[in-house]
Amino acid sequence: MDHYLELVEVVAFSHSKSCEKENEDAILPAVVTKNAIFIALADGVGGSNGGSTASNVAISTVRREILDNPESSLEDIFNKVSNNINAEAEKQINKKDMATTLVICKITTNKVEIANVGDSRAYMIKGRSADKLTTDHTKKQELIDSGVFNSSELKGHHSGNLLTNSLRANKAFKLDIKTYESNGGSILLVSDGVYDFFDGSRIVGNNTKENLLQVCSNLKKRVINNVPQDDFSLVAVRFKNQKRKSNQSNWEGVQNSV
Repeated sequence: MDHYLELVEVVAFSHSKSCEKENEDAILPAVVTKNAIFIALADGVGGSNGGSTASNVAISTVRREILDNPESSLEDIFNKVSNNINAEAEKQINKKDMATTLVICKITTNKVEIANVGDSRAYMIKGRSADKLTTDHTKKQELIDSGVFNSSELKGHHSGNLLTNSLRANKAFKLDIKTYESNGGSILLVSDGVYDFFDGSRIVGNNTKENLLQVCSNLKKRVINNVPQDDFSLVAVRFKNQKRKSNQSNWEGVQNSV
């Protein structure tokens, strides 16, 4: 008896840090194809004119590529996003420096692929903690990797906000792709407006790994209670592999928003 991938739960939110400010984040809640589940999140770079345009171009391109060419590799999707950002920058000369981060998760049977550019992150929930699946493309991470400082010494340091890699109009980018084996679990994609308020070592209010809505609701409450310093967005899915039954649908799932 073969197996199939089941989407169990989806939770998503995206908010501006202030009602007076434009939200420069953009999200893609779960898109389900014949063989995979996709989620994505982009955080427009605030220091670039047109950050919200870049993030929305990124997410709309990801959605279109998944639906039109579901067998495309993550590398192909990122290249398409970069090309479309370049094209948009040519049309809007006042936004010629637009830039965004982007993280995409592709879930297939027994495998999770994560691709990212920038500092938006992916985590996998494990019990009451979360394992970080991505590496930040920031000056802070470079300093840590060099061995000059450790993460605790740079906590709150401004270098954490300095991107070393992004999807910027007419600029080259470096793509990180990582693959993990997984028969099921929960994946979180978050912008820095969310993860700045939790270190990943403990998920607030996570009494059970099955309660994804509770986890995401508590993360959102923590951001709001501490006063958001940036736009804050999250996309999360819970999935598992199931044995196929002749009278059972290939895909079942529920969606929540908080």
